[in-house]
Amino acid sequence: MSILQNYSEKSQSFLNPLCKLFKKLQLKRCIARAGFKKKRGPSVNDMIIGAISSGFIAENLHVASNSSAGNLLPACESSMYRFMEGTNGNWEQLSLNIAHESYKNIDTLNSNREKSRYCFVFDDSVLEYPKAKKMELCTWTFDHNEGCSVRGYSCLQMGWTDGESYLPLGAKLLASDEDSESFKKTHKQKACPEAIRKTGLDKRTHASQIRTEAQERSKPDLVISWIKQAMKNGFKASFVLFDSWFNYESLLKNITPLGLKVIGMLKQDHRKYYLLNNRGHATEYRTLQSIAEKMKVNSSKRKAKKINNAILFSVTVVAATANEKVSEGIKLKLVFVRNRNNPDEFVVISSTDLTLTDEQIVKYYSRRWKIEVNFENQKQYLGLGSESISVKFDNLAAFANLSCVRAS
Repeated sequence: MSILQNYSEKSQSFLNPLCKLFKKLQLKRCIARAGFKKKRGPSVNDMIIGAISSGFIAENLHVASNSSAGNLLPACESSMYRFMEGTNGNWEQLSLNIAHESYKNIDTLNSNREKSRYCFVFDDSVLEYPKAKKMELCTWTFDHNEGCSVRGYSCLQMGWTDGESYLPLGAKLLASDEDSESFKKTHKQKACPEAIRKTGLDKRTHASQIRTEAQERSKPDLVISWIKQAMKNGFKASFVLFDSWFNYESLLKNITPLGLKVIGMLKQDHRKYYLLNNRGHATEYRTLQSIAEKMKVNSSKRKAKKINNAILFSVTVVAATANEKVSEGIKLKLVFVRNRNNPDEFVVISSTDLTLTDEQIVKYYSRRWKIEVNFENQKQYLGLGSESISVKFDNLAAFANLSCVRAS
C-alpha cells in the first residue's frame, strides 16, 4: 500500500507543474477554438493533455503507455492513437493557439524597441520513413543532407522569435508530385505504391485541407497564407527569415505588401541582378559571382574601413528576371559574408530593408538558426517523425503538430 501511495504522490508531483502551465496557457480555450469534439469516453481536454504529457513522461506515447507511468494517461494506447487520427479537430490551429498564448506572455516582457524586431521564420526538414509501404501520401522526397531521395515527407514549419525566445507555430507535411514527368524519369516506381488515399472527403474539413496542401499547393503559396493566418491570430512581426530554398523574387514581392521585410540567404546560381550606381539607376546585369569579382577591385580600401572582417562588402541591386523591366523588380541590399568553413568563398544575405546596416542584416539572419535547433530538439526529444508509424495521413500530421505544441 505504501508503494502505491508513494507512486501516486510522485505522479501528482509530476502533473502539478504541467497543470499550472496548461492553465496559464488557457489550454481548454485553445482546444475549443480548434474545433475538437468527442462523443464518449474521456474528454477531449483529458486526451490532448495526455498526448502532450506523454512526451515528457517517456520517449514517446507508445513507451509512456506501456511504462509504469501509463496510469497518468486518460486512456489505453490504442485509444490514444485512434484519437490522434480523428478528423474532427484542427491540430494546426491548436498549435497556433497555444503558441499565441505563449507569445502574449513573452510580449508583455519586451520593450517597444524589442517588439519592432520580432521575426517569423520558415524552414523545412525531411521526415524519413524508410520501411514505409502503405503510408498515405508518403513519397520520394529529396534530402539535401543525404544528397538523395528518401521515403517520407517534407515537414514545413513556421516559427516566431524575438531574438531570445523561439515558438514553433505549427507543421505541415508535404508530398512530392510522383505523377509528374520529371519524377518518372528519375524513379522507377512510387515510394508507397500500396498506399490507399482517402477520397470523398468534405472539402470544408481540415482532413481535406491538409491533403490539398500536401499535394497541390506550393511552398511559397503556403508561406504567404500561413503569415496571413498568424497575423490574423494576433502575432506581430517586422521581418521574415528563411534560407536560400525560399528566397526568390516572386515570394519577396508577395510578402512585402503585408508590411514585412524579408532577410534571407541567396543561392549562387545563374540568376542575375541589376547593379545600381550612386544615382540609383540600374547599370549592369550580373550574377552574384560576377558582382563579387567586380567589387574586388577596391577590396584593399574596403578592408581598411570595415570593422567586422567577416563582412566583405555590400551592394544595392534590383532583383528582376530578364523578361521584367527594372521598375518591376524589387530592391535588395546584398551583404557578402566570408564563409567561415572556407575563407576563399562567400555567402550572400539579402534584405528588402535597405536602411539596415550590414551588421544588423547578419545579426537578424543569425536568428534563423533557432528553427534549425528547434527541428533537432523536436526530432531528438519530442517525437517529431518517430512517434507514429501510422499509415493514415491524419495521424502523422497530428503528431507533427503535437511535437510543436510540446516545444511551445
